[in-house]
Amino acid sequence: MSKIDKKKLISHLQNKWGSKPCPMCGSGPWNIQDSFYQITEFKKGGLVIGGPVLPVIPVICGNCGYTVFVNAILAGLMEPPAAPNKEETK
Repeated sequence: MSKIDKKKLISHLQNKWGSKPCPMCGSGPWNIQDSFYQITEFKKGGLVIGGPVLPVIPVICGNCGYTVFVNAILAGLMEPPAAPNKEETK
């Protein structure tokens, strides 16, 4: 799954944010990216290979460029990852 359900995200944002303007410039409009992105864990020494990944959707102010990431799982756009099978982790 690479493209998001924009209608579902807009509904989520309207429910949670209402019609709040950008907190940086007080303007807008908000622009939603159409793909999922990921934030990966970083520790001293570099990226954690095989570590946790946070799926996000960037929402960008069309006036000043301020960008906020919305968690795709909490927004209901992606299922949470399955818990690892205890037998597989032994």
